[in-house]
Formats: sequence, structure tokens, C-alpha cells
Amino acid sequence: MNKIILQLWEESNMKEGFLSDGCTLHIDSIERNKYISEIYKGRDSSNVPSEYDRIVGDEVIAFVPDKIYDSVKKEGTLKLSESAFQNLLKFDEIIFNTIEI
Repeated sequence: MNKIILQLWEESNMKEGFLSDGCTLHIDSIERNKYISEIYKGRDSSNVPSEYDRIVGDEVIAFVPDKIYDSVKKEGTLKLSESAFQNLLKFDEIIFNTIEI
């Protein structure tokens, strides 16, 4: 298992409220911060869109097998849908201390 940084996300929309929106996996905190900056870039707090993504909590140290780690290492960041994230958790392909979240 290989160490990565995991960030949870949620979608906010006016119709349904807040919905879990999976996670991102990052090779390190620097890549996490760059990804978040890119997502938040250009947002104006005075003009809230009807739908947007936002982070949930702080970064979490997690561990993944080689195949996932290699993908994260190649890209720097890997975005997982909520269903993909839940499936990987169910099969212990992503392991982290749930107390941290």
C-alpha cells in the first residue's frame, strides 16, 4: 500500500441541497492545494452559482494499492465519483482512519 492524500468533496445545488461528490486522490499536499486552487479560481462570493463543488474537511492521509498509486502519481490528482469511491472503500482499495473525517 502506498501513501496518498485524500480530499472529500460535496456538490451544492439549489434543488437538492448538499450531496456527496466523491473524492480526489493526490500524490501530495502540494498537488492537493493546486487542484483546490484551480477549482475555486474565479469564484465570486457575491454571485453564488446554482450548482458548485466544494471541499469537505481537511486532507486525509490514505493508502492505496500500486495500481491506483501509479495512476495518481502519473496525473498528480485523480477524481473519483461517489460510487467509485464507495466501491474502492468496500473492497479495501482505499484505507484511511475514519476517525479523521
